[in-house]
Amino acid sequence: MPETMIQNDTIAAISTPPGTGAIAIVRISGPKSLEILSEIFSCSSADRDQRVQWSARSHEAIHGYIFDPESSDLVDEVVAIAYHEPSTYTGEDLVEINCHGSPLIARELLGLALRLGARLACAGEFTKRSFLAGRMDLTQAEAVLDLIEAKTSRQSRLAISALDGHLGREIKKVRAILMEVLAKLIAGIDFPEEVGELPRDDLEPIIEDARKRLLDLADTATSGKFMREGLKLAIVGRPNAGKSSLLNQLLKFERAIVTDIPGTTRDSIEELVDLNGIPVVLVDTAGIRSTEDTVEKIGIDRTRQAITASDLAVFLLDPTQGFADDESKIEAIIEGRPHLLVINKIDTGEDLDPPARAKEAALALLHISARTGSGIEALTSAIESFATGGGRLAETGASLNDRQADLCRRAADSLELLRQSVEADMLDDCLATDLKEAVHCLSEACGDEVTEEVISEVFSRFCIGK
Repeated sequence: MPETMIQNDTIAAISTPPGTGAIAIVRISGPKSLEILSEIFSCSSADRDQRVQWSARSHEAIHGYIFDPESSDLVDEVVAIAYHEPSTYTGEDLVEINCHGSPLIARELLGLALRLGARLACAGEFTKRSFLAGRMDLTQAEAVLDLIEAKTSRQSRLAISALDGHLGREIKKVRAILMEVLAKLIAGIDFPEEVGELPRDDLEPIIEDARKRLLDLADTATSGKFMREGLKLAIVGRPNAGKSSLLNQLLKFERAIVTDIPGTTRDSIEELVDLNGIPVVLVDTAGIRSTEDTVEKIGIDRTRQAITASDLAVFLLDPTQGFADDESKIEAIIEGRPHLLVINKIDTGEDLDPPARAKEAALALLHISARTGSGIEALTSAIESFATGGGRLAETGASLNDRQADLCRRAADSLELLRQSVEADMLDDCLATDLKEAVHCLSEACGDEVTEEVISEVFSRFCIGK
């Protein structure tokens, strides 16, 4: 851990969101936090000279009053909680003052703390101090931000799992195995007569198992990104295939105009929906067909852009129209992109057997009625399966972010080089170099070996007060 990052000053911030509410919380952390509280807090609302002093017992909420130490003016009636180090969020003395939710009062309390020796906290500095104090690893610290920004129950559960240390433990398990091998390898290099060389046959299964576990973890990053930022789903098809009806069905309210007139939707419509705990941005696009209508042509161009920007597409087919030139044009646009082939209007009694090439290119072939809702549950399940990596996210219980996934992949690459070095019967020094690089990457993922620049980048995304 960089020693220059360990700070001994006292910080303060308002930890509740901006605006008026029932309560606001002012948080103070550092060596002066209890001293600052004693200067401004009293258990009595009497004048300053008659204030009842309070011996700050740890983790105990006390009702009292805040006074301005200079003017003796009563500022607010509050509940104060003092936390004594090291069993605190930051690992140092910490104070939380619960005041009335007026922004004016919260700012006045913060001003008192700053006047008495605290400084304004930087973004994410409370959690950063927790990490530097060893109260959590870097994967847990990043999970705090995910939990704050969670918009669905599924997002919050994944974040809680990571905050509990699940991801860090999985990464550290692999790192511990590799460090044990590295120690034996180095011992054999330094003391060849006493220890001897590590048997090469013992290395291969360890390398392969560790590499597989790391790649499995890294593969959760895509699903994790969908959970954090939302999955963009484009609904595409010929005019009057039922795209707007499907949008309304998924939203469970009438968002798009639905008529029997082809070409009603002229522009892309975007709406956010929670599908089984997955935030999905639905994009209802203009139907693709040959047309001379200038406005409709613009809509079709925007449909192409929406498909390009999407993570997944629903290719909606109208069995009453068959699979013709318009569908072939859409095929060409979505070629190589993940998509579901969905036959709509099954309530009409019509069916359609798409060309073999279309079925092979799709992730799944589904039948629905956007008008009655039949088959919608199977469609949402298919979307969920894509978003969660076919259930892999549920198996791991949490997901890596891009930074963590990149480091796991780099560690896996180093292990692949190690495997090749073993096959080539290279010297133990060469094997140790590859193994050290893999261990370093995993140490950086957990924050055990990390630069100040990385730490600053991680915590810069936090809000002030957390």
